[in-house]
Amino acid sequence: MKKRLLWTLPLLCILLCLLPGLAAADETAETPLLEWEISKSKTATNLDENFESQITLSLPSAEETLVSDVVFVLDKSTSADLEEQALSMLSDLKAQIEQTNAQVKVGVVIFNKVAHITDFLDLATQYEEIESAITQTISSGTNTHAGLLAGKALLDSDTSVAAHRKYLIFVSDGITYMYNEEPTVTSWSFQGDSVLNWAGPDNWNSKYGTNDPPENWDAWLEEIEGQVASQGTTYEYSYGGTASASTPVEKASEYANSVDKALYLTNQVYQEAKRAGYHCYALTAGTSSALQYLWGPSFMSHLSQGENVNFSTIQNDIYYLLDSGSSVMDKMGKGKWNGIEYNFDLVNMESMFIKEGEQVLSIEQIGENTYGFGQEKDGTYRYTLEYYPEQENTEEYFIWYIHVPISNFCPVQLTYTVKLTNPQKTAGTYGHYDADGSQELDGLYTNNLAELYPVDSNGNEGTSELFGKPSVSYTVTPAPSPTESPTPTETPISTQTPSCTASPDETQSPPATPVPTETPEETPSPPTTPIPTETAPPQVPQTGDSSIAIWVLTLLISLCCCIWLICRKKAA
Repeated sequence: MKKRLLWTLPLLCILLCLLPGLAAADETAETPLLEWEISKSKTATNLDENFESQITLSLPSAEETLVSDVVFVLDKSTSADLEEQALSMLSDLKAQIEQTNAQVKVGVVIFNKVAHITDFLDLATQYEEIESAITQTISSGTNTHAGLLAGKALLDSDTSVAAHRKYLIFVSDGITYMYNEEPTVTSWSFQGDSVLNWAGPDNWNSKYGTNDPPENWDAWLEEIEGQVASQGTTYEYSYGGTASASTPVEKASEYANSVDKALYLTNQVYQEAKRAGYHCYALTAGTSSALQYLWGPSFMSHLSQGENVNFSTIQNDIYYLLDSGSSVMDKMGKGKWNGIEYNFDLVNMESMFIKEGEQVLSIEQIGENTYGFGQEKDGTYRYTLEYYPEQENTEEYFIWYIHVPISNFCPVQLTYTVKLTNPQKTAGTYGHYDADGSQELDGLYTNNLAELYPVDSNGNEGTSELFGKPSVSYTVTPAPSPTESPTPTETPISTQTPSCTASPDETQSPPATPVPTETPEETPSPPTTPIPTETAPPQVPQTGDSSIAIWVLTLLISLCCCIWLICRKKAA
């Protein structure tokens, strides 16, 4: 019993220690950070003759083409007020990018029972055509699935633009009952005054007994997914055509009707666009029908995940990459490569600078280890940097604080210099050069870590993101070896110092070492043999050398001593 108590008490102590941590974890989980991919890059030049490398942090990525795609998918029932808001957003966006080298391409899809597509137009030069496409009037039927299929296909088709620079704006009241590119419906039987099977928005009430939305859209979509898979296309027909078969009326609740499948497929395409990396927005259009079929606006709210989306928010998302409050932490490189230690230090702080587009912002020291870039009229700075030198238990690093929004169309770049403090002296090549870290090579990393802490244009904090890790290399060349003396083949090497006054005509004597004289440059010098010095390596005896006998005798005496010692040891 005592042994059990001895084991139980430590366990209770451990649990009590863990409880505060678990509580803190629960509190953190209540406010999860947003996740989205931020365009960014980090590059390094290879080491120069001073073992220095220039590092550049870019927001957005330095390699990125400043082109964005915006596609509107508009319900035919979109109000003139929403159309005006969309055009106002585009007009403001056009003005914002006029002073940059950026481009925004706009595509428009208006849908009724089918999708009417206007291919990409340049916002800067074709605004009037875009306006005409958005305000065109059509009628008859509502096929949200066809509209989203066309909108996503338009974005998919432009492979020259990165996914995170594509925007899909879906505007509808959510009321739909057709699906597929060619309008298709389901012959779903229900009991009215008689057994009926026509398709329309009233199918919802006929199946569920109300026009209210489901309590849980995710659970409802999962149920409809099973019904759609089970019944296949057996009861489908082209809208306006004649059905060849209908679902059994007595099992109406077990089959997906036209509204069910239209909503299910609409959600499917919308989620596919999000998974493709596109920015997707669902805006609810206020219509008279929306007041009757409440499931429609509720479905649009489900797509937007309950967020209150408007064109002002979308404009900021398109134009701004990051908002004020974002920051970057950058730690200098230090470690081992192939067992060899390396260390990089931040140097030449006065040469650090920031570029906004083509404008250069010089560095100003505003504190002991604090620096500012781009002073405003009120004395504040657009960017500040806090430097932390290496200490006993901390690495050398800095934090770059961003106090202004950063545009998707005007890159901001911080450039600084690091120096390798302990280059090797042994000949060889050290490290591998990978300018932006894209190859993920094992090399001499200029920085151990660079991490972005983003804030979006709505002031929401996002999860931190890592920059690539560039690596550099350098080569140490062998030191030039001294000129070797030619070995004569016919004349034995003399043990005496050669004469320094040998004449060029004395061809039978060994080459002499020249003594610097005032001989004119045009007089040819004889071949030379370097004079041995105290630091020169000892010569190995050669055939004909008078010292060889002593050398051999020494070896024999040593061998005899060894044999004698071995024999004595055995006798003992």
